[in-house]
Amino acid sequence: MTTSDGSRTKSRARTGAEPDSETREVEITWAVLAALFQFRIATAEQLRRLTAPDAGIEKMRARLRRLREEGLAEELVLPQAGRQRAWFLTEHGARVASAFPELADIPAPRTPGDKSAFKYTLWHQLAVVRTHLVFLADARRRGDAYGPFDFIPEITHRFAEGREGTVRPDGLLYYSRTNADDARVTNLAFVEVDRGTMGGPRLAAKLNAYARYWATAPLPPGVWHGTIEAKGGGVPLWERRYVRFPRLLFVLTGTRQAGFAHRADDLELIARTRHVDKMLATVPARVAKLEDLEDEGPGSDVWWSIADLEAGPGTWWS
Repeated sequence: MTTSDGSRTKSRARTGAEPDSETREVEITWAVLAALFQFRIATAEQLRRLTAPDAGIEKMRARLRRLREEGLAEELVLPQAGRQRAWFLTEHGARVASAFPELADIPAPRTPGDKSAFKYTLWHQLAVVRTHLVFLADARRRGDAYGPFDFIPEITHRFAEGREGTVRPDGLLYYSRTNADDARVTNLAFVEVDRGTMGGPRLAAKLNAYARYWATAPLPPGVWHGTIEAKGGGVPLWERRYVRFPRLLFVLTGTRQAGFAHRADDLELIARTRHVDKMLATVPARVAKLEDLEDEGPGSDVWWSIADLEAGPGTWWS
């Protein structure tokens, strides 16, 4: 038996034969290019954990140097990070990776016009990669179906005119697991990552935007408000993409425990408003601290229900 929160299904060819070392190297290099296209930027260690967790870091660094020599990738030194380096695709590398059919739904990365300015704006994206990695490590440990490319960043969902009529989650997560009833379940989630740089009310406003998207149900062409035909309302806009509305996961970092609590309180406060409360009656929304996910795993009881923080922590899929 299989149930699903979404409409996307996958199949992977299985030959039963182990690839030789040369073929394996081509596969990993492809995965590195794809990861940099998908996530915009990543450190060598993050790329190792994404694409070759059983190999040493020096192999990944040598691989990245070869990509730099071929004009496909570049590096920059991260400020205040002990000379740690991060890697991103060149324009040539982005063109090469954009031809990969697996990346057809991924927006093309923006290449930095000014590397000096770029290195001060990339911390958020590195936190997004950190978030994806904790889900990936947990899935590998549990034997769940969640791979390096099951986190799709920055998909735009437009439901009204203007900037406020758009939601663009940091990631859309596809995670398949077997539940207690031995049913195969695919959980979809919109993931929002915040490093403590966005004010609490502004962060909470994102929850209101999701509620507006959830509630938007345009009438069919030619049907006008107030008519008998319009009495039943339109079909929710999100149903054009999803069988069920993805759950909402807010991942916070960059603050101490008190800062996390204040921001969670801001989310709960807006969750009590009429439109958001109506959405949360059917759409689970959770908040967790990234450091807790890294220490205990995202499948642990570290997620707090935004609709009711007093209920205590639980799993993200509960």
